[in-house]
Parts: sequence; C-alpha cells; structure tokens
Amino acid sequence: MVRTSVPILDRYIIKEISGPFFFAVCGFVMIGIVDILFTLIDLFINNGVPFLVVLRLLIYKIPAIMVLFFPMATLFSVMLTLIRMAKDNEITVLRASGVNVLRIILPFIVMAVFFSFLSFAINEKLVPWTNHVSNNLIRKAVLKTPPPDVAENIFFRESGDRYFYVKKIDSKNNRMLNILIYELLSSYPRVITAQEARWNMKTWKLINGKVHKYGDDGVIKYEADFAEMEIHVDRDVESFFTEQKTPKEMGSDELRQQIGTLDKGGINTNSLKIELSMKKSIPAASLSFAIIGMSLCILFVSSSKDWWGVIFSVLIALLAVGFYFFLMATFRSLGRAGEVPLFLGAWTPNLLFSTLGLGAIFYKAYSR
Repeated sequence: MVRTSVPILDRYIIKEISGPFFFAVCGFVMIGIVDILFTLIDLFINNGVPFLVVLRLLIYKIPAIMVLFFPMATLFSVMLTLIRMAKDNEITVLRASGVNVLRIILPFIVMAVFFSFLSFAINEKLVPWTNHVSNNLIRKAVLKTPPPDVAENIFFRESGDRYFYVKKIDSKNNRMLNILIYELLSSYPRVITAQEARWNMKTWKLINGKVHKYGDDGVIKYEADFAEMEIHVDRDVESFFTEQKTPKEMGSDELRQQIGTLDKGGINTNSLKIELSMKKSIPAASLSFAIIGMSLCILFVSSSKDWWGVIFSVLIALLAVGFYFFLMATFRSLGRAGEVPLFLGAWTPNLLFSTLGLGAIFYKAYSR
C-alpha cells in the first residue's frame, strides 16, 4: 500500500473545502448569467436570433463570469468549512491537542493560492478569446449593425511587425486623427506619428507628422518632419472594427505589447496598465478573500455555541465583499487618472484585506 506524503489534517481540510468551492462557483455563475439570460431569451423570441447563436453567446460569457465570482466562492467555501468544523468542535479538539491556529489554516491558504492560480489561468488563456468571439458574434449575428461612423482608440497589427494606433476614425468622411505607426522593418524600430490621415482603398495619406528612428538602446537616431506621406496598408479600414480588441479581449502578453508600442509614441497608457495589473490582482483576490474569511471565523466562531458569532461573521463577510468592489472601482479610477501609483490602483484592495486578515489571525494565534 502506497502512503501519501500529505498529512491527514491537510487531506481532510482540502477535501472539505473543495466541494463547497466548486458548488459555490456553479451557484454564483447561475446567478451571474440571469441578467444575460433575460436579454438572450428576448433576442431569441422577439428578434428571431437562432437558438444556437443564443446558446453560443451564453456559453462564451460563462468564463468571464466565473472568474469574477472565484473570490466570493473561495470566501464561501472557507467560511462554510471553518464554521462546520467549529460546530462539530473539531477546532476545539485540534487546539486542545496543541495544534496552533496557523497550522490549522495552512491548508486553507494552500487551496486559496491554488484557486487564485486557476482563476489566473482561465482569465489569461480562455476569457480573452471568449470575450472577443462573443463580442463579434453580438455585432454580426445579433445586432447586425454596420461599422460605426466614428470610432475611437483603434489599435491593430498588420502583417509583419507593423502596429497602428488611431485616436479617432471617421469612416463616413474617410478621415483619421492622431495616428501612431510602429514598425520593425530593420534593426532599428521606426515610429511615425501624424495629426491626420485620409485613405483611399488601401492607400493612406498621412498629414503633418514626424518620423523617428530608434536605436537598440532606445535613443532616437533620426528625426524628420513631413507635410504629407503616403503608405500602403494591406487591410481595409472596415476590418479594424471587427478585429479591434479591448483589454478584456487580450491576454497579458498581447496587452503588454500594445502598451509598449503606445509608450513609444508618447500615448498615455495608464488605463491599459491598470487593466494589465488587474489581470493578476482580480485572480489574487481569492487569496485575500480567504484570509478575510479565516480571520472572521477564528475571531468570532470558536465553538458550536457561538451562533451569534456565526451570524456576525457572515454579515461582516457580506459587507466586506461590497467594500472590496467599492475599493477596486475607486482605486482603479484613481490609477487611471494618475492620482495614485499604478500598482496601488490595482492592488490596494488586496493589500488592505490581506493585511487586516493576517493581523487578526496572528493576534488570535499568539494571544493567550
């Protein structure tokens, strides 16, 4: 018989927390798709959208909803397990046997880290693709709308190492404003900026711009002004609308590449940098929520008779969830506006929750 190296206590807690977590994820996803479901059913019945299209849209939206609810599912599973252990006096027995509080919560921390990595993997690999496909499907099959007359902040990559950023496109008048073109045509990258551009088929006429060539050390080697410059682009302008991606439709590498290109042209990328940081901070919220859940149970639920402690800890946990998302929205806006450093704009809620939770846990672990 092969023995596992995982201690019995750890295996027991991991088993106890896994079931409630996946049950909570399924439950929260069902709640999250209710609003979408009403809209999709209306499209199916009143707009004549095929049922298979509606079903595909519903399936494509599930990964993004699931990642958003991972932290709450972690909080639910951690608190449910600890409250159940306290109710059955298991925590009391463990403490009486000399097991420290920190040792009891160790498997909870390990599982919370695992849930955070799982959330990050889904958010990095699956969610961008499903978001992009579903948005295009809504535009093509559901809304059936043509490209808008005016679009803003268009970023795309042409064949090869050529990247375009356009602040505004007026497709009705064949006019573009504030263009940035980043090219890697030789050993030195070249950046072209123009105040305006007009296009005829696949020929662009750039107006009032500059050409910069950079060395490998990032220093400008060549700079020149131009009144007009013509370039050839292999793609139609209409394709920009269907292939344009938002930050939620890009993985970290693609978004980081876009930020680097725009930084070269002097474009403010604070909003994109915040979105990049939040691709890690939102999955990491599972760990922060687990710490808060553990601290509340350890502080207020110590035995099967602490029913008021159970009620109080659950109420505080619900308020903490709302406060977390309030902080996330607030600091995200402050970071985008440049009022706080970008790191704090994305990570302040996690840092605050983790610090408060760990402080309470260590206090309980070493208090008499």
